[in-house]
Parts: sequence; structure tokens; C-alpha cells
Amino acid sequence: MVLSSHSLAVERRRWKERGKNIVPREWRKCRFCQDAIEDPAHAMFFCDHPDLMQVREVFLLELYEKIPDFRGTSSNTLDLFKAVLAKREITPALGKLAFNVLKVYDATPMLLVEPPTEV
Repeated sequence: MVLSSHSLAVERRRWKERGKNIVPREWRKCRFCQDAIEDPAHAMFFCDHPDLMQVREVFLLELYEKIPDFRGTSSNTLDLFKAVLAKREITPALGKLAFNVLKVYDATPMLLVEPPTEV
């Protein structure tokens, strides 16, 4: 999800498909909070949709069980994510997190916000 094609708006809205124009990145909003850009970091670690928070909690419990030293090491979620990427023993759990996050997003239609047209 971090390095390849996926179904989040940041990726899909950059494609020209089915008569829809490419949308500037700042207009590729999250289908749940409708404010942040729907990208992998937001989807996996920041969106406060209840289903995503539950999936994230399961991941964090597994992370802290496998690597107890990670508990409380960083208040910055993105820094934690970068540190987790470097730990091979947690790679399967990170893959499961990405899969489950995309499953939540794929169950809800994408938010189609169009940028204003210039006159």
C-alpha cells in the first residue's frame, strides 16, 4: 500500500478513468472524515473512523506483544510507523493492518469532491 497501487483516493483520483478527470492531490479527500487527504498514512494511522481505530488497536496490541520496547517510545505516529517498517518481525502484522484498512475503505464509496472550475 505504501509503494504500490491501491484503492485510496490519493491514488485512484490521479487516474483518468470512466470519464472522470484527474483531480489535484489536495482535493482527494478522505471518504470518512472528508477533510484530510485520503493517503496511506492517514488511512492507516490518523483517520478516526471507528472501524479504522479498531483495526489499528488490534495492530498496536500485536506490535507491543512482539516488541514490548515500542510501547510509549514515540508520541508521533508517523515516526512509530517508520520505526515499525524497519522491524521484520512485525512485517506480517503491518501487512494485515494494510489489508484490513483497505477492506474498511473499500466497503464505502469514494468521496468525489471536484475542484472548482475556473471561469
